Amino acid sequence: MKKLVIFLLLASSYSLLAYDSGIAIQSEKGTTMQVYVNGKLYNKQPNKFVRLRSTPGLFHLEIKVLNPWNKLWYIVRKDINIDKGYEFQYKIVFINKTRPELREINRYPVFSRYFLNPGLYNSHPVS
Repeated sequence: MKKLVIFLLLASSYSLLAYDSGIAIQSEKGTTMQVYVNGKLYNKQPNKFVRLRSTPGLFHLEIKVLNPWNKLWYIVRKDINIDKGYEFQYKIVFINKTRPELREINRYPVFSRYFLNPGLYNSHPVS
């Protein structure tokens, strides 16, 4: 009986993971960026692609991106609301080769092949 109760608790806890959410941010070709979520730096080394896994909620993104044309760092700020069960993909786009903008590209369900690999994500609790 105890084994059955433990099994049911474990099975129900795995189903709760299906309600996680994710954020994927990519930059244009040849640019690097640093991503801050709610004031916390997520990649110490500037990269071209950053993926975060978290619980749903409101996030304050701040992205420091290097412009490939004039070699200056710009900061893009945006508040985004993440729904549960989806991974949101964003891209940094430079307008007129100067001002960067964060645009939403796609929204994938949790069951995509990328989301099921926990090694691709940094965990981020909602504060």
